[in-house]
Formats: sequence, C-alpha cells, structure tokens
Amino acid sequence: MTKNVSAITRRELMQRAALSALFLSLPPLTGFSSIPRYRPIESSTGKALYLTHAEIIDVVKGTLLSNQTIAIRKGIIESISEQVPVAREGDLTLDLKNQYVLPGLIDAHCHATLPGGSALQAGLFLTIMNQLKRNYTQQLRQGVTTIRDMGALPKILHDHLAQIQTGELIGPRVVYCNAFTNIHGGHPDFNPQEISIFAWLILAFTGHSNMWFQDTEELKEKMRQNSAGGASFIKLTMDKISVLCGKSEIPAYTDEHLKTICDFAQKNNLPIAGHIHTKFGFDRAVQYGINTMEHSISDAVLTPKDIEAMAKKKIANIPTMTIAQRLSAPEAYDELPKKFRTDFIEQEIALRRDYINSAPNDYTEPAIHKNNVVHLQNYKKYGCDDLYKMRKFMANPEIYFNILLLGPKNLLAMRDAGILIGCGTDAGVPFAYHGTLWQEMEMLHRVGLSNKEVLRSATINNAKIVGMADKIGTIDVGKYADLVILEENPLEKIEACRKPQTVVKDGKIYETEKIALKT
Repeated sequence: MTKNVSAITRRELMQRAALSALFLSLPPLTGFSSIPRYRPIESSTGKALYLTHAEIIDVVKGTLLSNQTIAIRKGIIESISEQVPVAREGDLTLDLKNQYVLPGLIDAHCHATLPGGSALQAGLFLTIMNQLKRNYTQQLRQGVTTIRDMGALPKILHDHLAQIQTGELIGPRVVYCNAFTNIHGGHPDFNPQEISIFAWLILAFTGHSNMWFQDTEELKEKMRQNSAGGASFIKLTMDKISVLCGKSEIPAYTDEHLKTICDFAQKNNLPIAGHIHTKFGFDRAVQYGINTMEHSISDAVLTPKDIEAMAKKKIANIPTMTIAQRLSAPEAYDELPKKFRTDFIEQEIALRRDYINSAPNDYTEPAIHKNNVVHLQNYKKYGCDDLYKMRKFMANPEIYFNILLLGPKNLLAMRDAGILIGCGTDAGVPFAYHGTLWQEMEMLHRVGLSNKEVLRSATINNAKIVGMADKIGTIDVGKYADLVILEENPLEKIEACRKPQTVVKDGKIYETEKIALKT
C-alpha cells in the first residue's frame, strides 16, 4: 500500500474525531464569518516606496521634523531627508502633505488568543474563533504593528502566526511567551474542566495556556519545552491573592521555584515579566529583579524606598490602567463605597459606562460584547462571594477600584523616578478588546503623563521592553518601516491616535478604511 504523505497519527485521528463529536453536539451556531483576505499596497521587489512631505514625530525628543521624505526598501527605512527623489520605474510614491507620521505603535501587554469574553458558551464557539482572528486585524487597523502576547493558547497562537507570515491573516508582529509559567492553581486560577466537560478535547486543539507545574523538576522540564516553542520571555504570576470573586489565597512560588526560574532565564537570555496586583508580588519582584511589572498595585501606596529599589534594579512597568477601569464594576454594589467616590474614579466610571453602552463593533463581535454586558448582572444575582462556587468567573471589582484609587499616584512616582513606563491593554480579558491601545494612551494622559510621555510609552519605551529597540519604536534609518499616518499632531492632541488614516508595516501600506473585519 502506498503511504499517504498527509497521513496523521492515531492520536491525531482520535483528537479530530473527538472534536468533530464536540462540534456536532453543540446547538445551532450563529455569528460566524470569515475575515476577507486583504492585500496591502507595496512596491515591486527591490523597488522603493517614498513617503513625501511627511511631518515626522520624533518620540524621543518630542519634536516635529517637517517636510521630510522617508525612503523605504525591502521593508526597511533607507533614508530620511528633505529631498524628494525622482521615482524610477516600479517605485511607489505616497504624498503625505499635512499628515503626521508616528512610529508603529506597540501593545506591550495583551492576549491574542483570548476573545475578550466573560464566558465560553457553546453557541458562540465559532463567533469566538472568528474573534481570535479579528484580534490581530483590529490591532493593525489601529496602528499597532507589534504586540507582546502575555500568555496564549499555544497551538492556536502558532497557527495564527503562520497565517500572518503568509499574508492569509492581517496582523502585527508578535512577541510571545507561549504559556504562563505558573504553579498549579496559580493565576489565572481556574481549571478549564470547571468551565466545560469538553475542556480536555478543546485543549487538545488549542494547547494549554497554563504551565501549572507541581514541583521543581516538572518546572524545569516545562520551561525547557515552553522555551523550545519560540518563547522570547517568561511570564510569571507573582501574587498570592486571586483576582476572582469568591476566591481568596492561591498558590504562590516558593523561593526555590523563583531561583530556578531566574537561573533558567539568565542562562537562556530570557527577560521575566510578572503579573502583579499586590505589594506581596511587588516585593518579590524587586527581590528577584525581574524585568517588568505588569499591571498596577491595588493594596499599597509605594514608598520612596520601594520606588528607589525598583528604579535601582531597572524594572519597567506596564500599568494597563484601562483594565482597572473596565473591571471596576459599580454593578456589584448597591451603593459605591465612599472611599471610591473620588473625582478621578467618577470620571473613569462615566467613561466606562459610555464604553459599555456603546456598540464597539470595530473591536469585538457584537455577540461577545452583549454577552459581557449580560454577565454583569451576576454580581447582584449571586453576590461576589458566591460567584466562584456558582462557576461564574468574574473579577473582584474591589481590586480594580483600589487600582483606580492608588494606581495614579504610584505610576507618577515611578515616572518621576525615571522608571521606564510602557503601554499595554490586557486585551483578551472581559471588556478589554484588541485595537484599543489608544484608550490606554488617553487614560495615561488623564493620569498625568504628558502627550510626549504617552507617545514614548507606546513606541520607544515598549520597543525597549520587548527587546527590539534596535528595530522598532522610532523612525530612523535602518529600522523596520512600521509607521502610523495621522491627520492631526499627537504631540498636541493625543486623541489624534484614535483613527489612523494609513498604517505601514514592514514597508507595506494598509489603508485602514479598506480593511474589513468580517464579511
């Protein structure tokens, strides 16, 4: 018998059969649509792309370089000058008169393989799968040319990366960690089996986002496997308190675990990023000298000594302030506690209400957003303390209101101490949709960062954090041609970043209005 070159193993056959049985068992599925393939504009092979009469934003100096021509060849910025060259046959020229050019934006904290939904419902399965592909397209449409994925479903992630590489899927470049390096039961602290009896079937298809090691030897082996999958950094979860309503303490790393992780990271030149919402996590992060603290502290105002220790170890921060706004749910209270009734929090809750009551169809499938809104009723229906035992996995709003209360002061103290401040959305968790980096940028401005500081956080600072400052983050000769073209000057008006006219990634031109998110 002739061997079929596309033959699959018995195990793969069983997995596919099981998945087929799962799909057939689902109720009628609605809301699924494929994303049309889009072909960007690009110059012929070896030819140049000229962007003429550009107003270039220098994010390092916070200044404007006027009437410049950016020459791009093979996806790299070849020159920047006041001269407008004579285009040769095959070259492309785009006149950017009265338009502003910003380096490609970077979302330094998101989850590309999460749909931004509160629950996984069988009837939304194909809608969710479509949203996972939309995540990348939404990011690029909003000027984000690089993302840092902070914990993924590895098999789906790598499938999507391959599709982006071939042009089948529109999206940014992706820096990723594969799975969370977390102790069994650590954040994100729910077992997929608690969501669905079919979880083991689904995970065979998606891969597991949690490493969930039991002991040091298993930790070592799983780190080797995770790194072998192309991870360029390690993602830890440093707190011992759950973010979920109805749970309290969760397992935390031992000192032996952290020493093992840090030794592995050093030997393999892998930066370490840590999910941190508490002073407990902050102190351990400083003790072990990880590279970035993700999110914001909810239970302490950091002292000058704390800030000094963080600065001395050159630990950066990605505050993800919008996730605090999204998950600070007044729906959980009959009356908002007095300590949370500050001008800043009331402003953010009003913006949250407008956001939730809108129809953010450019950022999510409508069915996912509608489902999220419906799930807010669970706070009153069950009470926060009982949500987990009812298998309703919802964020504890007390944590996120406290971040709104304490986070701005801590963030500004970090800024004043010279700590590198990045910019990320945590997109993929409920109500945090991909392509909303501009909302995080505007919130950082409301917290107290200047326009110049905000632009740096989303470009050159993030480029340093993801280890690509030699390739992205500024508009310079020799760097990737990743650019965002805006109608207004973001140094004067940060809201200019809301609606890019055109996005250039690797020298390819994407006209944002022509990029469809669904058929």
